[in-house]
Amino acid sequence: MDHSLPFHLGGRNEPFGADVVTGLAAHAALRALDRVSREVTTGQDVNKKLEPDQALAKVLALQDEWSNSPRHRPPAGVPSQEECWNEKATAVMGRVVSDAQAALDDVGRISGQPVTVLGSNGSLTERMDAFRARVKAKQPVVSVSASGCMRRWLTTRDATATSLSIITYIPEHPLYAATVTPTTALLSDCSGSWRLTLADGWQALAGDPLIADPAPDYVLLPRTLEHLASRIRRHYKEPLFPYDSSAAIVQAVLSGAVPVAVHFTEHVLDSAILPVAIGHGMIVRLQNSGDLLEKPWEASKYMYKAVTGEVPFGDSLVIARNIWDARRVSRILARETALLEQLNPIDAFLDEDDDPFDFDEDA
Repeated sequence: MDHSLPFHLGGRNEPFGADVVTGLAAHAALRALDRVSREVTTGQDVNKKLEPDQALAKVLALQDEWSNSPRHRPPAGVPSQEECWNEKATAVMGRVVSDAQAALDDVGRISGQPVTVLGSNGSLTERMDAFRARVKAKQPVVSVSASGCMRRWLTTRDATATSLSIITYIPEHPLYAATVTPTTALLSDCSGSWRLTLADGWQALAGDPLIADPAPDYVLLPRTLEHLASRIRRHYKEPLFPYDSSAAIVQAVLSGAVPVAVHFTEHVLDSAILPVAIGHGMIVRLQNSGDLLEKPWEASKYMYKAVTGEVPFGDSLVIARNIWDARRVSRILARETALLEQLNPIDAFLDEDDDPFDFDEDA
């Protein structure tokens, strides 16, 4: 059990709250990603004891009928390489979830109520059904869900290629959330926010964690909007289109100077960045409805309603430092998308005369 967490460990009847459970899962997930990363580049630890079936497989792999005639060895070929890397990428989530479950086993033993970790088996819909069933039954449950492309991260080491969303439900507690990238874990709840790196450990973010002077030329957008790049550059000189917007928001917005980002939510279990961003000082605007989420408990309540099926979840999120930036990017995207899709070329004069800064306060 890792007792270096910066959270209150509770009393005898409640040894570990949702904050500690989320922190333990996030820490285990970050360590798992770090080990996977090192194994790809340096190989597995030679001192690590293998399971009996793994050890046998290693020995049998040495008995290659082509070993005495390497010049006649058949090439691996692209299909085999594809299969190899797909298997590596698929195996990552199994390891992450297994490590998270092992980290939480002590919680179950101490509290007498085991915590189930979902994430490596079944489709996203099946995992959502399982998560919702446990919430309704008031059973502790943690969801670990990956977005972006794990294989791209393994291949390129692009830290914005993938991220993990951790959503935690503990009975009688608000939903807790953490976003884990290959380099950093960020956790937020209704009382505070924390950042974890393997080099520095957990750090509580007190006060205002935002950079004082945001870089106004930058905006972070989903890759699905890359076709608008030339049009967006008329408003933001440096639009960014990362492979995984959650990972990029952690790096560029929450830890950097990019003032605003758009996140296309696909599923509530993939959207831990919503409460995490608010906990780190951002506001979130639901792009379609224009509703604002400005307090951590508002995000937690919204996520809980989505998890239980009370409200739909799928609105695009605008994550920004202030309401002006949030409204501006929403207006620009709506305008540029409409102009690109217009069928009548006579309407093209609007492309030049319409003022992107002229919008109503309630837009």
